[in-house]
Amino acid sequence: MTDRSRTRTDPGALVSGLAAKLNELEQAVKRQTERFAAVIDVGTQLSSARDVDALLRTVMDRLTGLLNAEAATLFMHDARTNELWSRVLKGSSIKELRLPAAAGIAGHVFTSGKSLLLGDAYADARFNPEIDRQSGFRTRSIIAAPLRHVSGRVLGVLEVLHRKIDVFTRDDQSLVEGVATQIAAVLDNVLLLEQLRARTDELAQRVRELDLLYGLERAVSATEQQVDLLDRILHTAIDAVGAKAGSILLAEEDRDSLYFRSAKGEKSEALTSMRLEAGQGIAGHVALTGETVRVERADDSEHYDRAIARKLGVTVGAVLCVPIPGEDGYLGSLELLNKRGGFSEADERLSVLLAGQIGRAFASRKNRTEQERKARMVAIGQMLSGVLHDLRTPLTVIAGYAEMMADEPTEQGRREMAQGILAQLDHVAAMQQETLAFARGETSVLIRRVYVHLFMRDLEEQLTREFERSKAELKVVTSYTGAARFDENKMKRVILNLARNAIDAMPDGGRFTLSVDRENDELVFRAADTGQGIPDAIADRLFESFVTAGKKNGTGLGLAIVKKIVEEHAGTVSYKSKPGKGTTFEVRFPAGTPAD
Repeated sequence: MTDRSRTRTDPGALVSGLAAKLNELEQAVKRQTERFAAVIDVGTQLSSARDVDALLRTVMDRLTGLLNAEAATLFMHDARTNELWSRVLKGSSIKELRLPAAAGIAGHVFTSGKSLLLGDAYADARFNPEIDRQSGFRTRSIIAAPLRHVSGRVLGVLEVLHRKIDVFTRDDQSLVEGVATQIAAVLDNVLLLEQLRARTDELAQRVRELDLLYGLERAVSATEQQVDLLDRILHTAIDAVGAKAGSILLAEEDRDSLYFRSAKGEKSEALTSMRLEAGQGIAGHVALTGETVRVERADDSEHYDRAIARKLGVTVGAVLCVPIPGEDGYLGSLELLNKRGGFSEADERLSVLLAGQIGRAFASRKNRTEQERKARMVAIGQMLSGVLHDLRTPLTVIAGYAEMMADEPTEQGRREMAQGILAQLDHVAAMQQETLAFARGETSVLIRRVYVHLFMRDLEEQLTREFERSKAELKVVTSYTGAARFDENKMKRVILNLARNAIDAMPDGGRFTLSVDRENDELVFRAADTGQGIPDAIADRLFESFVTAGKKNGTGLGLAIVKKIVEEHAGTVSYKSKPGKGTTFEVRFPAGTPAD
């Protein structure tokens, strides 16, 4: 046998080798087909997913199963903190991972946007072994692929760790990249949906906050008692954040101590008698410094005063305490306690709003009280001015009688003058009672039978003395001379007030006409002047207290008293006026019967 014949390949061995190659190729095609089918199936499931997080966990399970891997992590980018966080974490004892966006293998893949295939993670300088130390897991081979959307934006990183048999291959890398692309396409829509949901939740929270503030604003306007207002705000705060207890503490004017002005919850009754020194406890610290305290356990705060809880025999868990702002510093603090699971940032924001509402309510009430005090002082001053103005006439008459008595030779004359002085003093006393009754809002008229002609004669005598000091002319017309029923002294005050207003309206002279008549069952007084008329600026408010048109001695109190007296007689007072031609006031009230 020649050498050539000896080197010829055995046909049986060749066939056997070809069969093995074909089988190997068939298995590779089968694996690729299975993997391709898995990628297609993953994409189909992801595109129809409702619970995305649950499906992502299922996808990660299938992926690790296909690759025979021990662990996998799906990192998402948190733009707010610029961190990568583990949305899905498989094969680790750690609940959540957070790392800087550029740190470690995942950070490199995220920032570069390129996949990595590593046979030995510890041999690569970019690998961060700290996570292995925390979890106790030993990372060897890694595939890391970017979650790249079709737009090119990288949303995060898909990381598969440590193949149980051998190391990862380029085919494995292709599979991970394919799954990562499918996940990225879905997550882009999921992120948009989550943003919309977060925005909707935020808007709903804002609407809720506005509703609470609107309700409290109405309470501030309607509630007169400070304690009632604080109780309502505290009740709203506790219900809104889900706390079990709470209190509102306010500082005394010297700011040396805090008092519990409202408290709800266990042993809250005992709190109302307690006092905190400035800066004592969490509430005292917040009121003193204006710093908000939010802790899951009271013991977590260095400012917590355990003596208070021990004294009351209560357990304090989560605490949220915010300052109550004032015009010059802090008025106190709003403290909420024992919410299950702890207080959130949203709870803190809402509590700050409610504390601000307390501060605004106090400022508003303080300003209103100050304005009311000033208004009362002005009203008292105006009333005193009006009283002194009204006293001028009887005092002038008294002074005149006193001077005349000094030169009166006869006893009869002095007696008559003394009677005149006494009559004026009675008039002063009546005015005093009348003014006080008006100020107190009292109704006290003495209705009795009055002969109108005698009433008008006395009234004309007083009016004559009033008009002696003016340039105006007085005319009195008594058309009805019978009897009527009314309060004689108070009705004189009505006419005198109208006459004095007429004198002020005719500084350069004119005529004032007073008439009385009976029309059906009513007694009618008409007081007409030829003065300047009533200005349009005060026409609608003429009978209100302290309304005046700028008269030198006017207070606007006279016509208010006129209206009050007439209404006490079950009557009405009205007027007609023309600029430059004068004004006529008409007083009507039931006259009673002459036979009474």
